Amino acid sequence: MPLHPFREALGRAGMRAFEHDSSFKPEADAALARFHAMRDELERQVRRGDMTVKVARDRAREAAVELKITLARKAEGYSPVPRAFLERLVEASDARRRAQEAMPLEGLQRETNRLLRKTLIEQQLMTRAGEFEGRTFVRALPGGKLAPTLDSLLAFHDAASHAGDDAATEWSRRQLEAIRARVAEPDDLRRIDQACDCPDVVNPRIVARYMEVLEDRDLETLETFVKEALEGRDANACVAAFLMARAAPNDPLARWVRTVLNGVASFPDAALSALRAIEAEARNEDAESAQAQVEYAVAVAEAQVRLAGLEAPTEDDLARQARVKARPVAALGEPIGLALDCRGAYPDDPTEPAAPVLLPDE
Repeated sequence: MPLHPFREALGRAGMRAFEHDSSFKPEADAALARFHAMRDELERQVRRGDMTVKVARDRAREAAVELKITLARKAEGYSPVPRAFLERLVEASDARRRAQEAMPLEGLQRETNRLLRKTLIEQQLMTRAGEFEGRTFVRALPGGKLAPTLDSLLAFHDAASHAGDDAATEWSRRQLEAIRARVAEPDDLRRIDQACDCPDVVNPRIVARYMEVLEDRDLETLETFVKEALEGRDANACVAAFLMARAAPNDPLARWVRTVLNGVASFPDAALSALRAIEAEARNEDAESAQAQVEYAVAVAEAQVRLAGLEAPTEDDLARQARVKARPVAALGEPIGLALDCRGAYPDDPTEPAAPVLLPDE
């Protein structure tokens, strides 16, 4: 059996709390500080003879249980982000679903045409594959194998976009995504991301690029970006605007944050789906990190409820305390010395110290 039976539990809880940093930590630290203050008071009462060690340990154990229950209740579903962000996403998604279920005839026709157009593009991708390959595949070396290059695909993508050839644009986009793993230059990766940007598809790399560029920008720039994202219904820009607003809940009165929250209902379907998944995962991580802080605080409290080393004073100890406490309290700055004609004040002593003794040169 280890000399310290709680050391292993404390070590595990401490490592997990260190790995899961959370804004819930000040709350857990405050609760643990209140427990420490109560435990110190119990120890003082035992040393004064006002309480037995058994009663003190029972009360410390009760305080530890109360700390565990209180922190667990506060950490359940904890997130530092206001719940308004999740509520707006859920509300917009539910409203979008109800609108699709009660879609009028014109809406059904538009949705049918959109699906037929996608089906037609998929058919053209198969039937025109040879045509696309002939315009983009090149032979790098004499006698070598035909293969597309980044420049040929980007040039073909630009030409197809300008010509309005949706099938060719989609084929080149898929080819660019396929060769992305073989590209190492950051500039080339940005060119691929720019070419593969679709307003109705969420690309995490483009979202990250938006957030990186807009970091530490002024409010006017953020407001302009949010306005253009909502007007253009760009899924990537909408996701980036929402995530930036979510990361700045300390300024809920900022106009651009309110604009994002009020504009969630107009986000594209792809943006709403992606944000709901991101929000759910982020809140689960916040709750898990808060739970790690709770487990560490509870482990520390449970390790200290035994009041190790605390012993009840003997009759001689109580008599000596009574004799010392019967002496007058020393004045401020007055030395006590070896002859105890006076004593120092206890932290909980209601007796006021005597007036300070002023020296002649004072």
